[in-house]
Amino acid sequence: MAFVHVLSSSDDEDFAIDINRRPNNVRRRPVHFCELDDVDFHARFRLSKECITEVLEAIESEISHPTERNNAISPMNQLLLTLRFYATGSHLISAGDFSGVSKTSAHRIVHRVTNAIARLRPRFIKFPTLADEIRTEQIKFFNIARFPRVVGCIDCTHVKIQSFGN
Repeated sequence: MAFVHVLSSSDDEDFAIDINRRPNNVRRRPVHFCELDDVDFHARFRLSKECITEVLEAIESEISHPTERNNAISPMNQLLLTLRFYATGSHLISAGDFSGVSKTSAHRIVHRVTNAIARLRPRFIKFPTLADEIRTEQIKFFNIARFPRVVGCIDCTHVKIQSFGN
């Protein structure tokens, strides 16, 4: 029985676990919203502070944590991290480093904030549905840029829409 005790000594296991464990690194999280002026802020996030405030008000209840325990990431920092990820098209680790969070946390945040923003779609993205509305929008786009039969655009990107008629 003593032999089994020697082989299963918990002292050795605790020591081995402590050696392989990384230290918990709590990073300082920058407050980009307050630290950057309007020009630098727009250059980094591609949106104005006013626009970001409006988006935050719309999704804050969905992305905020119920408690500040464990150094919770504020809704503003979650939104800014996600927008930085969108703006740069970079890797999650870069967006996380910019915001002072790990790659894993950055992934969770981008996923959660993206879903919250996507749920705002019916409120902000509308396409004409009636024939008169469609024709009016086509005329407006043609007058602006000489594009025929266009009914909408998103972020200056042309989106091919399957024709319902001809």
